[in-house]
Amino acid sequence: MNQSRRRVLLGLAAAPLLLAGCGSTSKKKHGADAASAAAPGADVTVMIIRHGEKPADGAAGHDETGHPDKSSLTDRGWQRADALPHLFTPQPATGLRTPAKVYAATDTGPHAGAHRMRETVTPLAQQLGLTLDLTYAESQEAALAGAAAAQPGPVLICWEHTRIPAIVKALALAPDAGAPSAWPGDRFDLVWVFTRTAGVWSFQQVNQHLLPGDA
Repeated sequence: MNQSRRRVLLGLAAAPLLLAGCGSTSKKKHGADAASAAAPGADVTVMIIRHGEKPADGAAGHDETGHPDKSSLTDRGWQRADALPHLFTPQPATGLRTPAKVYAATDTGPHAGAHRMRETVTPLAQQLGLTLDLTYAESQEAALAGAAAAQPGPVLICWEHTRIPAIVKALALAPDAGAPSAWPGDRFDLVWVFTRTAGVWSFQQVNQHLLPGDA
């Protein structure tokens, strides 16, 4: 899909967000022993998303230049990536905050994964003037969680959905914190938000409402 067409679709995709806002569910709290990497008592916000839509059911992936690539996003995935900057502005009603740090799984080197995580959050990082942190690879979730929880500002992580529970586990959040045990396999439109305020962790699941057909 060329750039001009993508921008037209982005304008259409952003309309539901402006009209509907962001929905949220499942907010629960947990004790103060989580994420010991952060300073004791420090406020922490860690937001986690899955990458945008991937090749499936006849939808082909392509890279930034339009070349076919099964490790990249589909047209809809690119639309979601372009729409994410509209979502991550201060949203007190939903718990979302503007990230001060954005992580994605590395897609280069010996432990490289797919390109979809980097592609999904690159437009957001560029919009915010941030350097996208690609330090950690899939399977390094414990180190990633420690680094994220030690950040002084809100953090956004874009990851492969089957490995997101490993990040949650590394944050030392027990099952009664309220987070699901697995990321729904058919959902690309969620944000998991973990917030520690005054030593108490809370979990919130937020619907993105970015594209037509989002829940």
